[in-house]
Amino acid sequence: MNLRCLLLGVLPLIAISFAAPAFAADLTASFDAKHKSCLERIAIDNELAFEEAMIWQDDGGGRRAKHCVAMALYALGHEDEAANRLDNLAKASDGGTPSMRADFYSEAANFWLVANKPDRAYKSATDGLALKVDHLDLRIARARAYAMSGYYEYAEMDLTSVLGFDPQHADALRYRADARLQQGRLSEAKVDIENSLAYGPTSVETALLRGQINEAIRKQK
Repeated sequence: MNLRCLLLGVLPLIAISFAAPAFAADLTASFDAKHKSCLERIAIDNELAFEEAMIWQDDGGGRRAKHCVAMALYALGHEDEAANRLDNLAKASDGGTPSMRADFYSEAANFWLVANKPDRAYKSATDGLALKVDHLDLRIARARAYAMSGYYEYAEMDLTSVLGFDPQHADALRYRADARLQQGRLSEAKVDIENSLAYGPTSVETALLRGQINEAIRKQK
Protein backbone atom coordinates (compact mmCIF):
# COMPACT_ATOMS: atom_id res chain seq x y z
CA MET A 1 0.00 0.00 0.00
CA ASN A 2 1.15 3.54 -0.71
CA LEU A 3 0.89 4.74 2.87
CA ARG A 4 2.42 7.73 4.70
CA CYS A 5 3.36 7.91 8.35
CA LEU A 6 4.95 11.35 8.81
CA LEU A 7 3.90 12.96 12.09
CA LEU A 8 4.85 16.62 12.17
CA GLY A 9 3.70 19.47 14.38
CA VAL A 10 2.54 22.75 12.90
CA LEU A 11 5.74 24.69 13.59
CA PRO A 12 8.16 22.00 12.34
CA LEU A 13 6.01 21.61 9.23
CA ILE A 14 6.31 25.32 8.47
CA ALA A 15 10.03 25.34 9.21
CA ILE A 16 10.87 22.55 6.77
CA SER A 17 8.23 23.28 4.16
CA PHE A 18 10.76 23.36 1.32
CA ALA A 19 12.64 20.20 2.37
CA ALA A 20 9.60 18.12 3.35
CA PRO A 21 8.70 16.57 -0.03
CA ALA A 22 12.02 14.77 -0.52
CA PHE A 23 12.20 13.73 3.13
CA ALA A 24 8.61 12.49 3.08
CA ALA A 25 9.24 10.50 -0.09
CA ASP A 26 12.30 8.82 1.44
CA LEU A 27 10.44 8.02 4.65
CA THR A 28 7.44 6.66 2.77
CA ALA A 29 9.64 4.42 0.62
CA SER A 30 11.41 3.09 3.70
CA PHE A 31 8.15 2.37 5.51
CA ASP A 32 6.64 0.76 2.38
CA ALA A 33 9.64 -1.57 2.09
CA LYS A 34 9.41 -2.53 5.77
CA HIS A 35 5.68 -3.14 5.42
CA LYS A 36 6.26 -5.42 2.42
CA SER A 37 8.97 -7.32 4.31
CA CYS A 38 6.69 -7.67 7.33
CA LEU A 39 3.88 -9.16 5.26
CA GLU A 40 6.23 -11.54 3.48
CA ARG A 41 7.57 -12.78 6.81
CA ILE A 42 4.07 -13.89 7.81
CA ALA A 43 4.22 -16.66 5.21
CA ILE A 44 7.54 -17.86 6.63
CA ASP A 45 7.03 -17.51 10.39
CA ASN A 46 3.76 -15.92 11.45
CA GLU A 47 4.61 -15.86 15.16
CA LEU A 48 7.89 -14.06 14.58
CA ALA A 49 6.15 -11.72 12.12
CA PHE A 50 3.58 -10.86 14.78
CA GLU A 51 6.24 -10.17 17.41
CA GLU A 52 8.27 -7.97 15.08
CA ALA A 53 5.16 -6.11 13.89
CA MET A 54 4.17 -5.40 17.49
CA ILE A 55 7.63 -3.99 18.21
CA TRP A 56 7.44 -1.88 15.06
CA GLN A 57 4.01 -0.62 16.04
CA ASP A 58 5.29 0.39 19.48
CA ASP A 59 8.23 2.14 17.80
CA GLY A 60 5.91 4.34 15.73
CA GLY A 61 5.34 2.19 12.66
CA GLY A 62 1.91 3.72 12.15
CA ARG A 63 -0.75 2.15 10.00
CA ARG A 64 1.65 -0.13 8.15
CA ALA A 65 2.74 -1.75 11.41
CA LYS A 66 -0.87 -1.96 12.64
CA HIS A 67 -1.86 -3.58 9.37
CA CYS A 68 0.92 -6.15 9.59
CA VAL A 69 -0.06 -6.95 13.18
CA ALA A 70 -3.63 -7.62 12.04
CA MET A 71 -2.54 -9.79 9.13
CA ALA A 72 -0.22 -11.81 11.37
CA LEU A 73 -3.05 -12.33 13.85
CA TYR A 74 -5.22 -13.65 11.03
CA ALA A 75 -2.47 -16.06 9.98
CA LEU A 76 -2.29 -17.24 13.60
CA GLY A 77 -6.00 -18.09 13.54
CA HIS A 78 -7.33 -15.05 15.41
CA GLU A 79 -9.80 -13.89 12.77
CA ASP A 80 -11.96 -11.89 15.19
CA GLU A 81 -9.09 -9.90 16.66
CA ALA A 82 -7.57 -9.30 13.23
CA ALA A 83 -10.89 -8.06 11.82
CA ASN A 84 -11.49 -5.83 14.82
CA ARG A 85 -8.05 -4.25 14.50
CA LEU A 86 -8.62 -3.59 10.80
CA ASP A 87 -11.97 -1.95 11.55
CA ASN A 88 -10.28 0.25 14.13
CA LEU A 89 -7.45 1.08 11.73
CA ALA A 90 -9.95 2.12 9.06
CA LYS A 91 -11.48 4.57 11.55
CA ALA A 92 -8.23 5.77 13.10
CA SER A 93 -6.72 9.21 12.61
CA ASP A 94 -3.79 7.63 10.77
CA GLY A 95 -5.96 5.36 8.63
CA GLY A 96 -4.89 7.07 5.42
CA THR A 97 -6.90 8.11 2.39
CA PRO A 98 -10.53 7.06 1.88
CA SER A 99 -9.32 4.42 -0.58
CA MET A 100 -6.87 3.00 1.98
CA ARG A 101 -9.55 2.95 4.67
CA ALA A 102 -11.92 1.17 2.29
CA ASP A 103 -9.27 -1.50 1.71
CA PHE A 104 -8.90 -2.02 5.46
CA TYR A 105 -12.65 -2.37 5.78
CA SER A 106 -12.63 -4.90 2.94
CA GLU A 107 -10.05 -7.07 4.68
CA ALA A 108 -11.98 -6.75 7.94
CA ALA A 109 -15.24 -7.79 6.28
CA ASN A 110 -13.66 -10.88 4.77
CA PHE A 111 -12.07 -11.84 8.08
CA TRP A 112 -15.45 -11.48 9.82
CA LEU A 113 -16.89 -13.83 7.20
CA VAL A 114 -14.18 -16.39 7.97
CA ALA A 115 -15.08 -15.98 11.66
CA ASN A 116 -18.72 -16.71 10.72
CA LYS A 117 -19.94 -13.33 11.90
CA PRO A 118 -21.99 -11.96 8.99
CA ASP A 119 -23.42 -9.06 11.00
CA ARG A 120 -19.94 -7.70 11.66
CA ALA A 121 -18.95 -8.35 8.03
CA TYR A 122 -22.00 -6.43 6.85
CA LYS A 123 -21.09 -3.47 9.08
CA SER A 124 -17.47 -3.37 7.87
CA ALA A 125 -18.49 -3.64 4.23
CA THR A 126 -21.18 -0.98 4.52
CA ASP A 127 -18.82 1.42 6.30
CA GLY A 128 -16.26 0.86 3.57
CA LEU A 129 -18.75 1.44 0.79
CA ALA A 130 -19.64 4.78 2.36
CA LEU A 131 -16.05 5.76 1.56
CA LYS A 132 -15.76 4.14 -1.86
CA VAL A 133 -19.00 3.16 -3.51
CA ASP A 134 -17.31 1.40 -6.45
CA HIS A 135 -15.14 -0.87 -4.28
CA LEU A 136 -16.12 -4.24 -5.76
CA ASP A 137 -14.51 -6.43 -3.09
CA LEU A 138 -16.49 -4.59 -0.42
CA ARG A 139 -19.72 -5.09 -2.32
CA ILE A 140 -18.98 -8.79 -2.77
CA ALA A 141 -18.16 -9.13 0.93
CA ARG A 142 -21.47 -7.52 1.84
CA ALA A 143 -23.30 -9.81 -0.56
CA ARG A 144 -21.68 -12.82 1.10
CA ALA A 145 -22.72 -11.48 4.50
CA TYR A 146 -26.30 -11.19 3.26
CA ALA A 147 -26.20 -14.73 1.88
CA MET A 148 -24.71 -16.13 5.09
CA SER A 149 -27.67 -14.60 6.93
CA GLY A 150 -30.16 -16.02 4.42
CA TYR A 151 -30.95 -12.73 2.67
CA TYR A 152 -30.34 -14.01 -0.83
CA GLU A 153 -32.36 -11.30 -2.56
CA TYR A 154 -30.17 -8.57 -1.06
CA ALA A 155 -27.06 -10.57 -1.88
CA GLU A 156 -28.20 -10.76 -5.48
CA MET A 157 -28.75 -7.00 -5.60
CA ASP A 158 -25.18 -6.27 -4.45
CA LEU A 159 -23.74 -8.81 -6.88
CA THR A 160 -25.75 -7.39 -9.76
CA SER A 161 -24.28 -4.00 -8.84
CA VAL A 162 -20.77 -5.46 -9.02
CA LEU A 163 -21.53 -6.86 -12.47
CA GLY A 164 -22.71 -3.42 -13.52
CA PHE A 165 -19.14 -2.24 -12.95
CA ASP A 166 -17.51 -5.43 -14.30
CA PRO A 167 -19.78 -7.76 -16.32
CA GLN A 168 -17.02 -10.38 -16.56
CA HIS A 169 -16.34 -10.64 -12.82
CA ALA A 170 -16.16 -14.41 -12.40
CA ASP A 171 -16.48 -14.42 -8.60
CA ALA A 172 -19.51 -12.13 -8.63
CA LEU A 173 -21.17 -14.34 -11.23
CA ARG A 174 -20.49 -17.44 -9.13
CA TYR A 175 -21.85 -15.88 -5.95
CA ARG A 176 -24.93 -14.62 -7.79
CA ALA A 177 -25.47 -18.07 -9.28
CA ASP A 178 -25.45 -19.48 -5.76
CA ALA A 179 -27.87 -16.80 -4.53
CA ARG A 180 -30.23 -17.59 -7.38
CA LEU A 181 -29.89 -21.32 -6.72
CA GLN A 182 -30.92 -20.77 -3.11
CA GLN A 183 -33.99 -18.90 -4.36
CA GLY A 184 -34.90 -21.76 -6.71
CA ARG A 185 -34.28 -19.71 -9.85
CA LEU A 186 -32.37 -22.45 -11.56
CA SER A 187 -32.36 -21.25 -15.17
CA GLU A 188 -30.88 -17.89 -14.14
CA ALA A 189 -28.39 -19.63 -11.86
CA LYS A 190 -27.36 -21.84 -14.77
CA VAL A 191 -26.65 -18.83 -16.99
CA ASP A 192 -24.55 -17.17 -14.29
CA ILE A 193 -22.51 -20.25 -13.48
CA GLU A 194 -21.72 -20.96 -17.13
CA ASN A 195 -20.58 -17.36 -17.61
CA SER A 196 -18.52 -17.55 -14.43
CA LEU A 197 -16.79 -20.68 -15.67
CA ALA A 198 -16.14 -19.04 -19.04
CA TYR A 199 -14.37 -16.11 -17.38
CA GLY A 200 -12.68 -18.22 -14.70
CA PRO A 201 -12.22 -21.69 -16.19
CA THR A 202 -9.80 -22.94 -13.53
CA SER A 203 -12.03 -22.25 -10.52
CA VAL A 204 -12.76 -25.42 -8.57
CA GLU A 205 -15.50 -23.64 -6.59
CA THR A 206 -17.28 -22.69 -9.80
CA ALA A 207 -17.09 -26.22 -11.17
CA LEU A 208 -18.51 -27.64 -7.94
CA LEU A 209 -21.37 -25.14 -7.89
CA ARG A 210 -22.19 -25.90 -11.52
CA GLY A 211 -22.53 -29.55 -10.51
CA GLN A 212 -24.97 -28.60 -7.76
CA ILE A 213 -27.02 -26.43 -10.10
CA ASN A 214 -27.11 -29.14 -12.77
CA GLU A 215 -28.25 -31.67 -10.16
CA ALA A 216 -31.01 -29.34 -8.97
CA ILE A 217 -32.18 -28.88 -12.57
CA ARG A 218 -32.13 -32.67 -13.11
CA LYS A 219 -34.28 -33.26 -10.02
CA GLN A 220 -36.74 -30.61 -11.14
CA LYS A 221 -37.49 -32.40 -14.40
